[in-house]
Amino acid sequence: MKQTVQPRLTRLLTILALLAVAGTPLAQDQGDVVAEINGEPINELELNQLVGQQTGGETDLPAVQRRQFLEEIINLVLLAQAGEEAGLELNPELQAQITNNRRRALAQSFVRENTTGDPIDEDTLRARYEDQYGGEAPREYRARHILVGEREQAQGLIDRLNDGEAFEALAEQHSQDGSSDNGGDLGWFTPGDMVEPFSEAVTGLSEGELTQTPVQTGFGWHVIRLDETREGEAPAFEDVADELRMGLINRRIQDRINALRESADIDYEANWAEPTD
Repeated sequence: MKQTVQPRLTRLLTILALLAVAGTPLAQDQGDVVAEINGEPINELELNQLVGQQTGGETDLPAVQRRQFLEEIINLVLLAQAGEEAGLELNPELQAQITNNRRRALAQSFVRENTTGDPIDEDTLRARYEDQYGGEAPREYRARHILVGEREQAQGLIDRLNDGEAFEALAEQHSQDGSSDNGGDLGWFTPGDMVEPFSEAVTGLSEGELTQTPVQTGFGWHVIRLDETREGEAPAFEDVADELRMGLINRRIQDRINALRESADIDYEANWAEPTD
């Protein structure tokens, strides 16, 4: 599937890749304490993070503006302390949120540290550009798909389509991604825009043809119909360099996750959680 349609793991990968490109290494020095509220300190780094989140990364502000942000974080600390005093930290939903926020922050920081330590150089980008766009102009495809979580459901939809039901209507009713609003239409794309099983299925179809068996990717199970093809035009390197860098970082993150999963001891405790082929 196209990288802009991203449920589950691929959405996470793109968020991490964006942070790896745009982020900076973790600061080692938290800076001076700028205020203390009921004995709880606020340091310069914490203030700068709050300021940066609300100014698009700009932290070099006049003192009067920094004081306004400091008052905001003081109010935040006071409310958090009040919530703790009221015993809200024992709320299971809040505990789950805190745990997930911690996991996300650690994962993002790990990816950022590993990526900034080994950035994607221009030679690697140009090699990727030649692999993807070199030679003949890439052929472009326009297709629709229906994405579902189970193979049996996907096969049932294929049977209904073969019986004459409208693809667009079934996509709107059943597809589990944003393309459902457009009857499953994914717009124009090149094979390199898609994950491999999806692109292989699309390029193997004739115009107007429907996949007769469900196609599995990391997103789920797809039913695909190829609507049109056309000769494309290779973009200039400068126009796609950032996209290529993002894709390479994304792949690096995926490879790292795959390695971690292979060495991890993962036990699925719930019956429904067991992976299916």
